[in-house]
Amino acid sequence: QVSLIDSVDRFSPPSTGFPPLSVTMQHDEMRTSLQLVTKEAHGMWEENKDLQGRFVNDLGELHRIQLAIQQLESDQRHDQLGQARQSLAEMQRRASSLYDCLQEKRSHLVKKLGDGLQHVALLQNNLISERLLEWKNRQKLFQIGIPFDNREQSLDDLQCDFELLAEHNWQMRTFASWQIDLLRRGPQLTDNNAQSHINNLSTILDQLTKLLCMLVSQSFIVSVQPEPVLKTQHKFVTEARLLIGDKLGIRQHLVHTNVTVRIIAEEEARLLSVGQMGYPEVKTVGTISNEYEKINMDERGHMVCKFNNSKLTRIAHRKPPPKGSLDMKVMGVASPGPAMLMTSQAATDQKYALLYNISSFQLGNLGKFDVWTLSLPLMVTVHGSQDCDAQGAILWQRAFANVNRCGTGNEMVLASWPDLAQVIRHKFSLFTGAKRPLSDTDLSYLYEKLYAPGSQEGKPITFHQFAKQDLRDDVGFTFWEWLFSCMQLIKQKLLKFWDEGWLIGFISKHDASSQLMQMPHSSFLLRFSDTQTGAVSICFALEDDNKKIPFHLAPFTIKDLDQLSLAQRIITCPQLKEIRFLYPSIDKEEMLKYFESEERQKAEQESTTGYIMSEIVMVAKTANKTQRGTSFAADSPSPLSNQSSKLDWSPGEVLPAGANNNSMDVGDELVSMLNNSGLMENGDVEALLGPGFRPQLPQQPLQQIDLSFVDQFGQPVMGMQGMQQQFYNGHQ
Repeated sequence: QVSLIDSVDRFSPPSTGFPPLSVTMQHDEMRTSLQLVTKEAHGMWEENKDLQGRFVNDLGELHRIQLAIQQLESDQRHDQLGQARQSLAEMQRRASSLYDCLQEKRSHLVKKLGDGLQHVALLQNNLISERLLEWKNRQKLFQIGIPFDNREQSLDDLQCDFELLAEHNWQMRTFASWQIDLLRRGPQLTDNNAQSHINNLSTILDQLTKLLCMLVSQSFIVSVQPEPVLKTQHKFVTEARLLIGDKLGIRQHLVHTNVTVRIIAEEEARLLSVGQMGYPEVKTVGTISNEYEKINMDERGHMVCKFNNSKLTRIAHRKPPPKGSLDMKVMGVASPGPAMLMTSQAATDQKYALLYNISSFQLGNLGKFDVWTLSLPLMVTVHGSQDCDAQGAILWQRAFANVNRCGTGNEMVLASWPDLAQVIRHKFSLFTGAKRPLSDTDLSYLYEKLYAPGSQEGKPITFHQFAKQDLRDDVGFTFWEWLFSCMQLIKQKLLKFWDEGWLIGFISKHDASSQLMQMPHSSFLLRFSDTQTGAVSICFALEDDNKKIPFHLAPFTIKDLDQLSLAQRIITCPQLKEIRFLYPSIDKEEMLKYFESEERQKAEQESTTGYIMSEIVMVAKTANKTQRGTSFAADSPSPLSNQSSKLDWSPGEVLPAGANNNSMDVGDELVSMLNNSGLMENGDVEALLGPGFRPQLPQQPLQQIDLSFVDQFGQPVMGMQGMQQQFYNGHQ
């Protein structure tokens, strides 16, 4: 099995937070091209409307001339018949030529709208499948300390593209709908060209509708993720945002809606996100207070819903199955291996997700929407003792799991050491708040600790090895438990020591002894205990018979340092009285000056009552012990749409200022007159145009547009066909 992380670069995103210049230029070109296509389509629609109006007028004139000829023939006014018939022939030639031009313009408009559909599909695929996904992935990594600069600006840039796509999609839907209506109301000929255009335009309209529904659903995201580990009876902060903005007038439709947040099992969140479970089937597994909030437009133009006072009051942990009762039918394997057995989760391994849902709202003629989105997987603890396990599981998930919840279970992912080392480096800085990051030497020590003697170096690391398996046979804790307790110790008690470099920390007892024995003067060193979690030990070397002997004080835990700080212990330790230097050459007195004078005075007062003695362990002749070297090679929209025969267009909301919103009225009187006279039926128009009329053959078929990326986000979003349909488009 291969790690999901391709390279260390995944954990080192560009410091600017913006895409490379070449990518930005490509996006700009795509946006500019889409804007140009929409503008040209608008102009072509105007041409089609004017030409059809002129054609209808010409048909009306032909009808008038024919009636006049019939009257002349009835009155036997032969002196005027010749001129009238000549006028009729000339008008027929003009009308036929105009019809040919109209057909050409109709074909051009259909092609232009097809081009627009392709531009929308390409830009939307890039926006949702790549750019938004990348933003979500960086948001995921940000929760373990990997920098994500300008994340707000990056999200604003994505919103601009969501709004741009919504606006131009709506405009092209409007032009396609208008043209379909114009073709249906226009003169009907036997050449079937009008019906061919109607079929192509209907296909374009359906696909644009499908894309627009997907755009609305995918625009609902978690802009501020909750803390990865939630504690019961504690408030959490989160924020959901609708990136579509107010371009479609959506704000007025959300006045009476609420956003609800509830907690569900991660297993159901995974099924929901890949379309294998419907939204109504999802079960809540806990109780959240203040779970309803309104979605509002803030001063920056963001449609956001902020949960600042919500609290997880109860969680229903799922009971792990009894030993040996794992359902192999569900797992799809004949016999479970060690990795498979890990799916029998204990309470501290169970993951959850927050499910955000906007109550149903109507959006124009698109129908009803039930939009939802999911938070990243999270853990829930009810006691502080569960924090270590929860933090380890979430760290692994954030670093190596797919942001779209596809692929295998997170615990079975293998990680290379370079990837894991970068994750640990960032997590350490985030958790402790330290200014001094882990050095390469520190990471080399951790590498040695994780790879037990005799194990294959460079072998991919499993979550079990990282957080479930004891480090050695003689200790009862895992690698992660040991590292997490060291980070807690630094954060709570030793941050100043760490940032100033006074705490070496990550060094073995053997190496510490060797380093002190090589110093030209007596020194002491601060390091983390190898045999006890969350404990710091003082190591020092004293001269005896012209040779140095290393000593190690019994380690101090957080509880020990609660009673007496490390600085106080250094001040009062009798064995350190005559030692002037902290390794390598730091003056002890200068170091102690950083601590408050009253703390030192308190320590000196306590020293009169006796030093709080620690067990002194002599480590003589440890230099002969051999040590291993340190080198290492959504378905979110559910529009229920009931489309009537007359489409509910809103062209005034999307067309540029000054556009003629009454353009459909041109030629209505003539069309009404021709309808009433019965001349719009098949065959009658050809009779008016005369025997010389030769209609053009239908144009080539409409170019097929690949919309397969839409179906990657859950169940397919179907086009509207005048009946109620459910749109589901699962997403994160």
